[in-house]
Amino acid sequence: MNRLFAAAMALGLALSAGVAGADPKRVILPADYDPATYLLYGIHNRPDNGQVRYLYANKVAAEGAKRDAALPNGSVLVMEVYKAKLDTAGQPVVGADGLFQKGDFLQYSVMEKQAGWGADFPATLRNGDWNYTVYTPDKVNKTDTKEEACLACHLPLGKGADYVLSWDELVVKVRGAVPTVTASTAAAGAGDVDRGKALFTRCSNCHTADKTSKHKVGPNLGGVVGRPAGKAPGFAYSTALQGLGASWDEAKLDAWLAGPQKVAAGTKMVFPGFAQGQDRADLIAYLKTLN
Repeated sequence: MNRLFAAAMALGLALSAGVAGADPKRVILPADYDPATYLLYGIHNRPDNGQVRYLYANKVAAEGAKRDAALPNGSVLVMEVYKAKLDTAGQPVVGADGLFQKGDFLQYSVMEKQAGWGADFPATLRNGDWNYTVYTPDKVNKTDTKEEACLACHLPLGKGADYVLSWDELVVKVRGAVPTVTASTAAAGAGDVDRGKALFTRCSNCHTADKTSKHKVGPNLGGVVGRPAGKAPGFAYSTALQGLGASWDEAKLDAWLAGPQKVAAGTKMVFPGFAQGQDRADLIAYLKTLN
């Protein structure tokens, strides 16, 4: 039984076991929630699904992200999800700021962290003490939210990003700079594709990796190995990437994944890098399967 199949079996057993002790009603869209008083730390154009998303953090989460530790109990992250307004050709309308203009408001996605909440989930599914739910535009809690799907999506991020898909954006917003990562020079073994696919979850907040050519906040990484830097069709790259003048061979990808800002100062990418060479080797092995 390979590791990927074993992991899938474990997850399936966790889901089938149920999460009877969990209660999505306890995840609260705070009564005082106001985008004007919460920290707006990210806005995502989503060409892949025709949405634009606004990411907010309460004060507890914002203050906690200033420290190199998991976010404290009481942290609340809210994502406002909108359909993008479409033009007569059915394409998203882009404002002067480069963002999709808001159309219909779809939902609030809320994640909240409180002491002991993780104990209601099996260890194979637990995201620390984070719980998840969805609220309608009228601020009604959708108590039929399948929280297991949220947990499974966030799980591969692990403790390093505190199970938060937008961890890097939040950290950069509150600290005012991309944290510096000291990359290990230890030799890496052969890349593990399955492990690399799990590590890619850290990237999936901003990148797709498939053959659709649809982008997210960052470019689609399907076929990136061997592709000229800054050349994915339909994506507006930073000047730093456009002038890189290189192709993404394995050596260049390894350097990039160790610290994007060190390779192209001024890149819009907020990810600080993978410190461990084996992580980079595994991720590159996964990316190679997408060519």
